[in-house]
Amino acid sequence: MSVRPTPETLLALLLLCAAGCGSEADDAFVVVGLTTDMAVGFEFDRIERTTKVDGVVTRAERLSYGGGELSLPAELVVGPAPDGAEIELSTAAFRDGEASPIVTRRVATRAAGGRRLLLPVSLDEACSAATCAASATCAAGACVDPFIAPSALADYDPRWIASASDACKTPSSGGPAVVIGQGQSAFASLEHGEVVPIEAGPQGGHHVWLALRVTGLRQMGSRLTVDGYFPDLGFELLPFTSQVTLHKAGEGLCEILGVRFQVDRGLSVEAVRGQALDIEIALEDPNGDVATAAQRVVISP
Repeated sequence: MSVRPTPETLLALLLLCAAGCGSEADDAFVVVGLTTDMAVGFEFDRIERTTKVDGVVTRAERLSYGGGELSLPAELVVGPAPDGAEIELSTAAFRDGEASPIVTRRVATRAAGGRRLLLPVSLDEACSAATCAASATCAAGACVDPFIAPSALADYDPRWIASASDACKTPSSGGPAVVIGQGQSAFASLEHGEVVPIEAGPQGGHHVWLALRVTGLRQMGSRLTVDGYFPDLGFELLPFTSQVTLHKAGEGLCEILGVRFQVDRGLSVEAVRGQALDIEIALEDPNGDVATAAQRVVISP
């Protein structure tokens, strides 16, 4: 036998749902956009960050470049959170093997019902020598209030990452460009038709050591492709591809060192000695920007 609820019961259920049955549109989220103008993997190796909602720790983690866990810029989503809840994030960057951070940053805001806020957080090189009071944090080399009102924050747009601050892609670096050089541990210039030595690899084959100077591309996550062609032999080498991290070499200038390119794959080493080799480089960053370059070398006889 079914039981029909009384009008009073229906009214109570409606009031209860109005108070606690919020829709997804009412949920509040904060997306932390973490960036840096320092070179990840070179100027610092790991970060430690803690997230709090209304003073309660909701997430604590340690991410290292060496462990393959740290790539910047990056996003961290906090929420859903109650309207007006205080969102706090503390981040510290460390060099490999060091116990004291080189840069720390604190930031806080409040969740806004029905909004997904973008909370930008930068780890700035200019803050590495700064000392701030306990109530302040360092941003762009200055001590500032860590709290940012939600009214001062933009709504989250996934395209923010395309213009995020970066160690290698800076306003002064200009458009994407790459220069082909040589070197395993340092960049050396390479002239057209220059004779280059080859070296036996640990797993067979012989290779040249290439080095690249790069501007206008992101420091992390770029895709490198190296192609080679022996014009007098009419032979095209298999391309080499890899995801790379650039090393900061100056303001807006970055490098990749020690790119090992095998020159006798599919050929005998005797066949390539003394031969001209046309090398082509393509480097594409996560934004889709591409730099290309070409250089002719001659394999040492």
